[in-house]
Amino acid sequence: MSTKARAKRVRPTLKEPIAIQLITTGFEARDISATGASFFVPPHLEGCALRSPVNLVIKLPGSTFFQARARIVHRTRVGREFLGVEFMNLPRTHVATLARYIERRLSEIGKSESADLPSER
Repeated sequence: MSTKARAKRVRPTLKEPIAIQLITTGFEARDISATGASFFVPPHLEGCALRSPVNLVIKLPGSTFFQARARIVHRTRVGREFLGVEFMNLPRTHVATLARYIERRLSEIGKSESADLPSER
């Protein structure tokens, strides 16, 4: 078992989606935390290599777009394939923006539900 603490992770709502762009369109956020994110991959881009660096543009509800550099840390298929990325050298201002969004979502869904995320669409 890993001793590294896991960051709080939340899913966006259908009413307030998170936009993530990676060079091309078609990516849809699955969940997000202050240390990384995962997103569904369009079929024509499935199979990206692990540890590959990626540049993202992220738009959280109620905030402006920001850029983030990340690396692919896992690929998972649950119905649709999604990638998990870990942010690299994310500026404190962006970490704070993510933390505010995550705390707002946790207060909306209740902390007991955050560990039991809903199934994939």
